[in-house]
Amino acid sequence: MTRLTSDMIGGVPYSLADRDVKLTKGVGKDLKGLAFEAVGLDPHDLVMEDLLIASVPVTAGQSIISGFSESVSAVAEHLGARSFVTGRTDVSGFYDAISAGADIVFMADDQEFVAFNVRAGKAVDNVRSTALGYFTALRLAVGSLDGREVLLIGAGRVGSRAADLLDVAGARVTVVDKDRERIESLLRTHRSFNYENDLEAAIRRSSLIYNASPARIPGEWVKEGAIVVSPGMPYSFDEEGERKIAILVHDPLQIGVAVMAVWSASLSLEKTSFPHHVRAEMEVIS
Repeated sequence: MTRLTSDMIGGVPYSLADRDVKLTKGVGKDLKGLAFEAVGLDPHDLVMEDLLIASVPVTAGQSIISGFSESVSAVAEHLGARSFVTGRTDVSGFYDAISAGADIVFMADDQEFVAFNVRAGKAVDNVRSTALGYFTALRLAVGSLDGREVLLIGAGRVGSRAADLLDVAGARVTVVDKDRERIESLLRTHRSFNYENDLEAAIRRSSLIYNASPARIPGEWVKEGAIVVSPGMPYSFDEEGERKIAILVHDPLQIGVAVMAVWSASLSLEKTSFPHHVRAEMEVIS
C-alpha cells in the first residue's frame, strides 16, 4: 500500500460531494453506488445507516498520518453509517471500538489496511478493495470489458489484483512494469496477456488504461479521448493529460475505503452474491 501523506488526504472530508458529482458524470454512479456495484449488492440489500464504524489510529511503523482516520470516518459517514475515530490508538483503540459496539473497525499500519467485521469475525483489505473499485469504475465507463484492449500500468499489489479481474472479464491486457520479475510472475498466471517495455509507446496507443502505478505520465503521451482509472499515488497526470482524457477516475482514498466498508458490511449478510466476473477473486481474511 502506498503510504499517503497528510497533504494528499487533507481535503477528503470536504470533497465527498464533489467526488460524487465527478463519479456520476464519468461512470454513472456516485461513491456509494460504485461501492455497492463493486460488491454486487443493491443499496436496499444492506442498510448502511444501521452500522457503527470505528476508525482506529495506529502508531506502528512510521506512525500516524495526520487526518487519515478522520478521512476514513468521513467516507463511512458519507455512505450513511454512523462513524467515529477512537480516542486511543492501537490495541487500546481497538478495544474501545469493540466496547462502543462498533460493527466494523478500520485499522492501518505501514503494510496493511483492513476493515474488520466484528460480527462475522472476518476482514477485507484495501489492496483488493481498491483494485475492485477501480476495475468496476472502468467496467461501468465502457459498458463491457470483454474483448476490449486495456493497458495495465503496474504489476504490484493493486495491479496484480486488477490483472485477475481484467482477465476474468475477458479484457485483452497489455501490461507495463519496470520490474521484470513482477512481469514474469504476472505472465505465468495470465498467459493471454502481452508485455510492453516502452511505457510511452503503450500509452500513446491505448484508449483504456488502468494505471496502478505512481509513474508520471506526460500529457503529450495521452491519447485523445482515453478512459483512465488511476488508483496509483502520487497522482500521475498533468493539465494537458487531464484535458485529453475523456473520463478520469482517481482519488487518494475514497473509492478504496468505500468498497472496503460495503464489502466488510456485506459479510454479515446470510448470502452475498458477487458479480460473476469478480466472484472468483473475492477473498476475505478469517
